[in-house]
Amino acid sequence: MIFFRRKSREEGNGKEGEEGGDAKPQHHIYQSYLEVNLEGLRVMIDRLNMEKESNDTNSKDAGIPASISEAIQIARRFNQHIDSLKSVSEVLKKRRVSADATPQLKGIIERVRSTIASVIDEVSRPIPEPKDINEIALIKERGRRILDRIGDVLGSHRKILYEFFPSEAKALKDILMVMKSDVDTLESIAKGIDEQISSYSRCKDRIARLVQMEQEIKSYGKKMSEMNDMLDALERKRVEIEKSRISVSSEGEYIELENNLSKVKIEYDRFLADIARDFSRLGRVVSKYAYEIGFDREYDVILKAVMDKPSELKDVRAEVMRDILLRLSDSIRSGRLHLKNPEKDIDNIHGLMDRLEYYIDKCKEYEEMISHYREMITPYWDTLKGIDAELESIKRDIYNVKDTIREYNSKISTMRSTMDAEIERLKDDIYKIYGLKVKLNVNID
Repeated sequence: MIFFRRKSREEGNGKEGEEGGDAKPQHHIYQSYLEVNLEGLRVMIDRLNMEKESNDTNSKDAGIPASISEAIQIARRFNQHIDSLKSVSEVLKKRRVSADATPQLKGIIERVRSTIASVIDEVSRPIPEPKDINEIALIKERGRRILDRIGDVLGSHRKILYEFFPSEAKALKDILMVMKSDVDTLESIAKGIDEQISSYSRCKDRIARLVQMEQEIKSYGKKMSEMNDMLDALERKRVEIEKSRISVSSEGEYIELENNLSKVKIEYDRFLADIARDFSRLGRVVSKYAYEIGFDREYDVILKAVMDKPSELKDVRAEVMRDILLRLSDSIRSGRLHLKNPEKDIDNIHGLMDRLEYYIDKCKEYEEMISHYREMITPYWDTLKGIDAELESIKRDIYNVKDTIREYNSKISTMRSTMDAEIERLKDDIYKIYGLKVKLNVNID
């Protein structure tokens, strides 16, 4: 069923009179409306529009819409008025001019009479009876042109006409007034038809827009459902990947390797701090030597590298570093370098020389240990790196899907708001045109 009638009811209950025993009647207030969907409404207004065009017909023109029937009667009457105009025109042409008129005035009167008669004969052709509502506006325009043409010529020669042909002038005026009334009626009928067609078209356009919005909302709703399914699948995949990461990172061997590597790095950092502290004690001596005497380029590069980064000591041969330190010591002892506390500087240099081989060997040992643990833990790192990359990709996909869902939600919300306003306007139009209250059911869920 396309649509059905539903009623809401408000009841008022009367009370029985205590003395007279009479009961007040119950009053029921009914408010009727039609509940219909968009397609049902489209069918309904098509039917109502056809009924509106075919109602109120007379018995003589049964089956002809009332507006066309009335226009036919006006056309027939208008043609009778045209015949009356022609009759008056014939009388006007035969009317004798007063003998008292001067020849010049007679010439003017004859020209006026001839002009009026010619215009009436020229334009006074019968108008056709309309066969459909589209022809009503056409015959109205034709009748208006006839009326305006004759009215203009009579107005232009009004003084002569009323002075010398008063009875014909009055007859023409009366006929034109009746013709004007008929033309005005035709114009009113045409306007009413235009308004009806316009209102009907407006309703059809509104319904078409609503149908389109309904389809678009359904389409977005379907896409959102697909997106939500995709989001659920992505979330499940994300959980699985996170579980796999936890599984890898919680393996005993991985944890042990991480702890061992961390422990070695901490010990190595502390050891390098000791080396850096020993070399930093020689900073003043090295700077003074470099400024006053000057290192060989190779020694200068080696010494700066170790002082900037103590771990570089593992790549320096002990005899090369010892030779560098001996040069510093000899320069202080020989007096080539003048320092505030040369004995202390020499002790620092000799102390570093004594620990030099231990430092180099220990650095190599730590580096080997770190390399060993890294080699063992790298497969775990590679696995976790791959898992993290996949997890990051899944998170991006989840964000994109959520963003798309938000976009669809926004579009649906905007269209719903537009649709609600359009529905209210459509309901108002239906009520104004057809006198019907409509409850419109829109399927957008």
